Amino acid sequence: MAVRTLHLALLITVIGVSWAADSVQVISGVFMPLNISVDYDGAKTACALQNSRLATLAEITSAFRNGYEYCKWGWIEEKRVVMLRLTPFEACSDYSVGILIRDCPNIRYTNCWNTSAGSVLQLPIPTRLIPSYENASKTCIANGYTIATKEQVAANASNISSLLSWYNWGVGQAINGSFVPDTCDDTLSHASAFCYNPALSDVLIPKDTQTWKKIAIGCIIALIFVILILTALFMRGNKCICCMPRTQPHGPETTQVPVPTWNTTSVYRRISHVNRSTTYDNVGLEKRLPIIQPEMNFYKTHYSNMGFDTNE
Repeated sequence: MAVRTLHLALLITVIGVSWAADSVQVISGVFMPLNISVDYDGAKTACALQNSRLATLAEITSAFRNGYEYCKWGWIEEKRVVMLRLTPFEACSDYSVGILIRDCPNIRYTNCWNTSAGSVLQLPIPTRLIPSYENASKTCIANGYTIATKEQVAANASNISSLLSWYNWGVGQAINGSFVPDTCDDTLSHASAFCYNPALSDVLIPKDTQTWKKIAIGCIIALIFVILILTALFMRGNKCICCMPRTQPHGPETTQVPVPTWNTTSVYRRISHVNRSTTYDNVGLEKRLPIIQPEMNFYKTHYSNMGFDTNE
């Protein structure tokens, strides 16, 4: 008893924190307390703490048709675990949509309604598929049928086997010519809860469609910023470093001796040595001045200050 009381106290704390931290969506009196994971009895207790009770399949169906969806499994009164999905999303039961019903243990047959023959057929769910209401319905559709309703199965109970099989929104079996509905005997699994309180007003939680846009814009701006930084690092002046020619390292600086230009004039014919005593002051107009000026006669160099006559 003490353990049960402690469990309820903890549940009250968790639910109270959940309601305080976030708003809860309510449509047609159906809502789901946040951040709880309990068995079937715990789900009934959680709803009672909210002055509500577990919602029935009909009540969550009405809420679903009015726009309720949630990406979480929850208990309902019929001891079923369901998920309500209007839009496909991979993380929410792998893109499945509709009133999704979690697996019933080892129920691998489905009752299909053959419209043309007006009879019920029992078909096995393919082994590659898990045994669930969705896959039971898909099995019938894949064979050109629809999943049979409870009334259709009951009217044809004498013509079907006693295997525990799926029908529209439930499971059951034929016993002595009569159809007996059953429940998924899986009340110890853990899930949230779909609670119902008809006195609650609708509370719609708008979908956040701006967050991803902001993230995308932020990523684009960051990418442009990184590109600009990398461009600045690889640029020198108005040229990119990777495109600039390689330069050889400079050695010690040397002074280039100017090339003499005294011997780059026209071709001259040297006067014989006998004319060494000739002074160049008396050179006539028909003679071109020598390259080496007469004033240089006073200096001793390895050059001789001899005259040159012009080209003839």
